[in-house]
Amino acid sequence: MLKHARIILIFLVLLTIPTVIQPVCGQTSLDNSSVPVWSDLIGERKTVVSCSEDGGYVVAGSDTGVLRMYDRCGTRLWEIQHPGKAVRSLAISDNGDLTGAVFVDERGPSSYAGGEALVFNRTGDVLWNYADDPTVEQIVFSGDGNQVYVSGSSQLYSFSREGTLIAKNTSTGRTWALDAARDGSYAVAGSKITGNRLDAMQNDGNLAWNVSTKNGFGSVDVSPDDGYVAAAGYSHLYLLDRNGTLLWQYTGSSEFTSVAVATDGGYTVAGSQYYAWLFNRTGSLLWKHKFEGFVNDVGISDDAKSIVAGSSRGIYVFDREGNVLWNYGTPKAIQSLSIAHDVEYFTAGTTDTVYVFNQWGNTTCDNETNIPVMNTSPHFTDTRPVQQPTTKKSPLLNGLAILGICCVVVFNRGKGEFRSCRGKERE
Repeated sequence: MLKHARIILIFLVLLTIPTVIQPVCGQTSLDNSSVPVWSDLIGERKTVVSCSEDGGYVVAGSDTGVLRMYDRCGTRLWEIQHPGKAVRSLAISDNGDLTGAVFVDERGPSSYAGGEALVFNRTGDVLWNYADDPTVEQIVFSGDGNQVYVSGSSQLYSFSREGTLIAKNTSTGRTWALDAARDGSYAVAGSKITGNRLDAMQNDGNLAWNVSTKNGFGSVDVSPDDGYVAAAGYSHLYLLDRNGTLLWQYTGSSEFTSVAVATDGGYTVAGSQYYAWLFNRTGSLLWKHKFEGFVNDVGISDDAKSIVAGSSRGIYVFDREGNVLWNYGTPKAIQSLSIAHDVEYFTAGTTDTVYVFNQWGNTTCDNETNIPVMNTSPHFTDTRPVQQPTTKKSPLLNGLAILGICCVVVFNRGKGEFRSCRGKERE
């Protein structure tokens, strides 16, 4: 019987070894396969994400009303809860010192979503909120956070960093997409279903220009140098300059879900059902990559050397020529995506989980950010105890724990059998 116990113990040790040698944060997996730097469960049906331009900070919000800020390596800095609400839109300043979020009641009609825009400092304190318009759904910042834009069903708002309402202007229809120039000089809102218009509002509230189509707009992106605007509406793509002049238009065979444009308008990437697309400055299609399902969100580095696509099957990273550098399959579809200006780090959200990746597709994380001291004073609502993302726990410790338990079980079992044999001998 002791021999059998030893055999079982050896077998369990062999089973445990693969678990023990799995890489921890900061190491590359042995087979060089792509993995996230970290991930964290946050919601149930939809996760919205945004990362600072330097990639140092990440904010994620869920349909359950939970809002969290992390550093790039996964340390959870603060958490806000708004029971009965869902996070519809997020914004973060370039250095992560300001976060904006729109909470809505997703069970209500789109014309009255019970929306409220809130702005937080780096330690999670509410600096100000705006709830006068219950239809607000989208929020964006200038790079420095000094200019805040918020959109409702038929209004565009311009606020200062401190929450002073600078101006508002009437758009048409429900705003589905909103983005702002990094210098804060203007924001562009896209509407569809009702309105079907692209509106560019200056920070003083004046409408600089607008473009109307039959199809409307579901995605919009302002280039990093603030000179170009890319927009997507159903099966159409558009590139305009900051004055609203149409530079090119492309009509595809499927509905475009997302669009992003690089510096100088030199390259535009788009996502649709079955494909990720890349266009040059004149609107010529350079390549498209086929997927199973939808490409729900896309991103491009400022210099267009790296392109990211979030699909129904996970994350894909391409070079400018369309070569797949690496990909990572997620259990659920990627719904939102946000990248740093150089794509060294980027974040993605599925129905229930926030992921952070680096450009190499491994767990390397160089945290050079200044971690703020957690503010323990009451936040917007009661907060749950802060717990770190489970995926950052060391597999080595888990493996050793499992091995220890197995040894105890096998030893006790073998000891019991030994005593049983001795008893029989005595008989």
